[in-house]
Amino acid sequence: MSPMPRWFRVGVPLALLALGASPARAGTTVWTWPGASPCNTTLQACIANASSGEDVEIASNGPIAESIAISGKSLNLHPASGYTPVFEGGPSNTAITVFGGATLVGIVVTGLTVRGGSIAVYQGGTGPFYATIENNVVEGDGVDANRTGIAIRPFGSTPTGEMHFTVVDNLIDIGFLQGDDIAAIGVDDLVGATTGTIDGNTITGGGTWSTLGAIRVRNGAGTAEVEIGYNRVAAPGYNGGIVLAQDDAAGVLDARVINNLVTDTIDITGPQPGAISLLATAGSLHAEVLGNTLVGNDTGFIATAGAGANLTGALANTLVADNDVHGVVIGAGIAVGFANDHNLVFGNGADDFTPGPDTVLADPLFVGGGDFHPRANSPVRDAGNTGWTTGIPTDLDGAPRVIGTAVDIGAWELADSIFADGFDT
Repeated sequence: MSPMPRWFRVGVPLALLALGASPARAGTTVWTWPGASPCNTTLQACIANASSGEDVEIASNGPIAESIAISGKSLNLHPASGYTPVFEGGPSNTAITVFGGATLVGIVVTGLTVRGGSIAVYQGGTGPFYATIENNVVEGDGVDANRTGIAIRPFGSTPTGEMHFTVVDNLIDIGFLQGDDIAAIGVDDLVGATTGTIDGNTITGGGTWSTLGAIRVRNGAGTAEVEIGYNRVAAPGYNGGIVLAQDDAAGVLDARVINNLVTDTIDITGPQPGAISLLATAGSLHAEVLGNTLVGNDTGFIATAGAGANLTGALANTLVADNDVHGVVIGAGIAVGFANDHNLVFGNGADDFTPGPDTVLADPLFVGGGDFHPRANSPVRDAGNTGWTTGIPTDLDGAPRVIGTAVDIGAWELADSIFADGFDT
């Protein structure tokens, strides 16, 4: 898979950049709701009357008691200047739903808050679909029903078009009870060729336990390329943190999982999934898991494959510490095709892997108090393999990814030790 740096957005292609988030673009019609006809009744009526390629801006803080849909046409939905719109989840618990169609469609949803509901993206047609879900808040308390905060799925009888999704810089804060299929971000079984980015999201909330992971990508018979990077998952009770599954013999899932923090996840199905979990029951899964910090979970990292499935890739430059039940588990059947090197593994329950080159077995020396940045004297400093940093320009905080003689292990790069005290000499 070609590297996809942090500033890259799969999202809308150049031909559709006019659909971006700014309402001040020359030549683009902007409809304001509430406003003049046809935007003087419901928001849905305003959306229905907008033409493909136009904007709908929301000049209300709400709460907006509508479940709206954008179907088969390109549109940009965003707040008007000075407003922070809040949607209340409707009877279906879905506040915003967008659909692809028979022709090329690009939809951007940005800057909105969904309370008690979700944002659903459906590829329901044969045309290419570009969906950007960016800088939104999805929140809810006491959730006790199946729910995915931001869901990307097929729909209907002809969901064969290409799917290109961008889910970036959102906050998902779902407080749940126990036992239901609840996820923060979910991508499920898209049929057409798929590319996607899940970057820079923050997942908080949590609860007693859910049967699904916080971020889950499940691929069936299609071909998918996905980057999952720069996310902060700190929400107890999710059944795993970042879960990748390939489960059809005809399917291919290719992923990079980079610079994420995952903590507090549990194993309901145990020992899989973990903070980062790779599971190929059929087909081919290739994943490069690079520069992550996995701490305080039931299981840190686990990769397994079923008979006839193919799982390849690498675990590198990743910090796996203080996970109660398992640290690193790499199935014996995939060990030849799945590399591990320059990781830090410490203080976990049982490990089940053969440590690769330059594995560090030492206390990572966190700052403490829930802060998992390493201290200045941490053994992660310059202990990684810089060869795995191609296309990864920054760490989780946006600092340069390589400072010093080599990359640091984990999601963060320590400041230069020579100048850390503020003196130049």
